[in-house]
Amino acid sequence: MRKQALGIAIAAILFGGNVYAVENVENYTVTEIINDIKHKKVTAVELVQAYMARIDNIESSKKGFNAILTQNPDVIAEAKALDKLNDKSSLSLAGVPIFVKDNINTSNMPTSHGNEALKEYQPAHNAVAVDRLIKAGALIMGKTNMAEFAMFWDTLSSAGGRTYNPQDRTKNINGSSGGSAASVVAGYAPVALGTESCGSITDVASFTSLVGYRPSPGIVPTTGMDYNTLGDTIGPLAKNVIDAATVVDVMAGEDQKDALTHGHALTETLVHSLNDNKSLKGKVLGYVVAPFGGWTAEIAITPEISATMQKALDELRARGAIIQPIHISSDWWTEYGSGSYWDATGKEDYFVRTEAKIPKGLKEQTEPFDVLNYGDLIAKSPKMNAITKDWLSYSDNKPLDPKTFNEAVESRVKFSKGVDKIYKEYGLDALIYPTVSLPPAEVEDPETLIDPNQLGTHCGWANFTGRPVISIPAGFSNNFPVGLSFLGKRFKDGKLLGMAAAFEESTTHQKLPAL
Repeated sequence: MRKQALGIAIAAILFGGNVYAVENVENYTVTEIINDIKHKKVTAVELVQAYMARIDNIESSKKGFNAILTQNPDVIAEAKALDKLNDKSSLSLAGVPIFVKDNINTSNMPTSHGNEALKEYQPAHNAVAVDRLIKAGALIMGKTNMAEFAMFWDTLSSAGGRTYNPQDRTKNINGSSGGSAASVVAGYAPVALGTESCGSITDVASFTSLVGYRPSPGIVPTTGMDYNTLGDTIGPLAKNVIDAATVVDVMAGEDQKDALTHGHALTETLVHSLNDNKSLKGKVLGYVVAPFGGWTAEIAITPEISATMQKALDELRARGAIIQPIHISSDWWTEYGSGSYWDATGKEDYFVRTEAKIPKGLKEQTEPFDVLNYGDLIAKSPKMNAITKDWLSYSDNKPLDPKTFNEAVESRVKFSKGVDKIYKEYGLDALIYPTVSLPPAEVEDPETLIDPNQLGTHCGWANFTGRPVISIPAGFSNNFPVGLSFLGKRFKDGKLLGMAAAFEESTTHQKLPAL
């Protein structure tokens, strides 16, 4: 008790005497911060200083998680400017600290994509999503580590090394948004931005006991982000559904430079729609276990994870949901599930469309000497692992191939029709499944990419259809978090979030580690 009292006294000295707000800063949610800033229970400066002290305390120790690549050098000044505003009523995220994945552009911090050679690559402009957060009063704390160029279900990069899972350092945190997830789980901010093509938000949420929300592509602009043209988008990793919805509400909206957003502006906020639809009563949820989107495996789910899922299904039934087991027949797979879903070229387009200050001498490493390409990055990244080099080398200097791209689009259209058929046949409101149905890979040597050992993702159900998906903590298996995913209907995100929030309210499955 004496130590606790001493700690409170020190906190009061360091943070202006407002013990209430900063004593347990790691427990804060977005909603609580918005409320406390509004009622002047805490200042933005106090919050930022408390988070920065926590980051320094943990990340400077031998048990740090390598979650962060860059901290915002201007964040204290930005917090002070916010505190000076007499009227913050128009700022829906006033004082909320947020970390940003390092493939999303920021004008005052480099955007490395997890690549060693790009640690000083400086975009001239913020991504549209980041600009909207800042205009809403959010405070960008810094940039998070990621799988190099967002390519793997493992967060290992030549820029930052391995990001460790705060839930269990010996287990994979997954990827590619592992740094963003770790920053929230470790209590460095209440929310962080990730990006997802296939599992990069939801899979890491499952492995960290967080909420991971991948909106329908077209709701959040991708302008200023290094995106995969086949179904990539920005989304949050948060402690609860309402926080995730609140952040996406700010980022959402049409953007002139992103054609996918045209005609898809939200007619009402996600928070409002979520509250209107927060019920599971009578909702028909199709439960499927058919990992799709990653490597194939001999088993679809372990008995332990299956048992955790069965308990979650019982909880859904207790809230009035109707659970419909879904068996995907071999005939269905033959008709709808065969094909090529990815293209492998044209990836360097990001460097063409991004105005940026390129590190001196970088683009002169390989031909052509007047443009930046993957060959340059490989030449200047001695810490890059062999698999990453192989993948980047394959795409080096290759423009988008219309044939393979169109084949991928056609495969996705076919698959989407098959999923639509399942929804119609069973009258589904949502498809549900274990976010990752096999255990996390064991962490090996820090420089060893463990992605090939990470099986069990269901990410293709969302990525190949353009449907929104959210992963919710659903319990534990062998003392490790397990997530349950809800797959909704395109641009019906509010209804999806309502069902997920109703499940979240009825459970106490989220457990964040005491560090």
